[in-house]
Order: sequence, then structure tokens, then C-alpha cells
Amino acid sequence: VPVRKLGDELFDGPGGPALLAGCALHTDLSPEEAGSGVYGWLLAMLGQQVGWPVPAGGAQQITNALVARLQQRGGAILYGAHVDRVLTARGRAMGVRTRGGTLWRARRAVLADVPAPALYLDLVGAAALPSRLVEDLAHFRWDGSTLKVDWALSAPMPWTNQQLAGAGTVHLGADLNGLTHYAGELARGELPRDPFLLVGQMSVADPSHSPPGTESLWSYTHLPFRRNWRAEDVAGHVQRMEDVLEEAAPGFRQLIVGRHVAGPADLEKGNPSLVGGTLGGGTAAAYQQLFLRPIPGLGRADTPVDRLFLASASAHPGGGVHGAPGANAARAALARDRALTGRAYAAAIATAHRAVYPD
Repeated sequence: VPVRKLGDELFDGPGGPALLAGCALHTDLSPEEAGSGVYGWLLAMLGQQVGWPVPAGGAQQITNALVARLQQRGGAILYGAHVDRVLTARGRAMGVRTRGGTLWRARRAVLADVPAPALYLDLVGAAALPSRLVEDLAHFRWDGSTLKVDWALSAPMPWTNQQLAGAGTVHLGADLNGLTHYAGELARGELPRDPFLLVGQMSVADPSHSPPGTESLWSYTHLPFRRNWRAEDVAGHVQRMEDVLEEAAPGFRQLIVGRHVAGPADLEKGNPSLVGGTLGGGTAAAYQQLFLRPIPGLGRADTPVDRLFLASASAHPGGGVHGAPGANAARAALARDRALTGRAYAAAIATAHRAVYPD
């Protein structure tokens, strides 16, 4: 259901539909697209039931906690080891090769937290895959590029609407019709003249982010998907973002004591899985979800290569700070490895893949 239709059915005034649309635009879906109502409803529901929590000390604390848990259970992490090939034999993943030629044997499984095109085309290779799968990957659609800016402010945001002063997350920039226009510009490959902003007041949510009386503010906005962006286009759009903030909080620019811009190329450089600055591992559109994610097939973490599992946001249920694709891949790998049921599991998955990819 599109957000606009859901909002019309559930609410009399403009506030409810605008809230749902803003939540849906955390993805790359417009208020008119099928499925946008589901995402808008889901995020609004989560916000109402549990809030939109942030980890004390910053998002790095989530990674730190996961690393600590892994190490407590005997796991180890090798940093700076670039995998350039998944090693396969007789249709099974045997391990990986890292740049420089070092081979790493996998005793149980290989879980790949990389985008689907990178796993299948770069790490496995088309020759080891069903031809139909390779053909379908040509139609894989990325979500939009992203531009994120962090500001250090010398004082709290001078919002015209003082109710925003206590909000950890703010949707800023347009009403429902404006959001439809904004999404249309993105669909046409244009830079929106009036960008919609997702804003985080981190010092409001977690006072440890900055000294008392100051504010640590961030915002990100969607851009059309492109692999290459001109520096002047990114800089110009930062100015548009600041125009939106200045209009809602006059005097905002005078408070800026520091600014960090992360354009699409910067995001991809920091994490090669963020191709073109995308965050979702592929579009959230209905035609690339559930059993259609990342391409038409089973919609599972399993791949046509036995003991190789897709653990990234390109797998169901997609992007977000929830770890679900990795958890699904881990459960599938454990099910495949069980002594009593593993062979039956592998046979069932292989049969299903042969039905989808006959060659």
C-alpha cells in the first residue's frame, strides 16, 4: 500500500500522513510507491513502542559490543585483509583468498557481508553460477546515493518550533505533496531543489556527545544513484541542506564551529559495500523484496554455491541497524552444518535452486 493511500484511510488531518511519509523516506521509496506504507507504518510503530534509541557514546558502541561478544566466544577478527575470491570446488564454498594470495580454509561456511553483485560477479565469478542468476543481476537496482553532514554547534538549535528542541530525530523539509515532488526529482535523476532532511540531535539523545550547552547535529539526505559525483554538486547540495535548517532554525549557521561532509564517494571509500553512497544494499521497492531479494528466487541467505551465504543488506529483509541479514545467514549456515539434518537441508536447498535456475 502506498503511504498516501494509507494516510488517507487512517487520518483526517495532514500530520499523520506526513509522519508516515517521512518514515517511509528513510528508505528510497516515494509516498506513491507500493510498499511505502508498510515501511512508514513499521518505523512509526517502532518509534511509538520502543522509541528510536541510540547507543550511549555513539554508534561505534554497537560494533564494539558485537566484537566483544565474538571474542568472548573465541572468535577473532583479521583487519585489513581484502578478500578477492571465494574459493569453490564441486559446487561448494571451500574458503576465501585474500589479496596477496593467502588462502583461508572454511571449516563450516563462508558468510559474505558484501552487496550481492560483488559476491556473485566479483568474488565467485559468473562461470561458477547459473546463467539465469547472472542475467537477473543485470536488473539489480541500487537504492539512492546518500549525503551526510555532521555539525558541531556552539549552542542548541534555535528552532522556531520549540517542540523540536527535545526530539532526537527530526524530519524536515516538506509536507506530503512536497515529499512526493522531492521523490519525483530523485526518480528523474535530479538534485532536489528543496531536499528532505533526516536530522539527528545527538546531544539531545545522548548528552555525552558534546559539552553542556552545545549540540552535536547530523543530517542526511537522499540523492539520485550515481557512482561518480562532482565535488561542486556535493558542496552545492550541502548549502541547500543548510538553507533548510536555517529556515527552520534562524541563526543556525552562526552557531557552526565545525562541519564534516561525507558525500557518496566518501561513504564508499570508508565502506566499499556502500556502493555510490547507498545505505540499503539495494532498493527497498516491492519488486526487490522478500523472495525477490536480491533477485527473483528463494529470498534466503542461501546461494547456489553450497556453504556460501549472503549476509549483507542485499539479502532479506534489507538495510537497517538490526543485523537481520547476518542473523539469517548464521542460522542457515548452522542448519547446513548440523550432522543429522545438514545433508537433508542441503538437498532441499539444491532442489529449490535447480527449480529456479534449471541450468
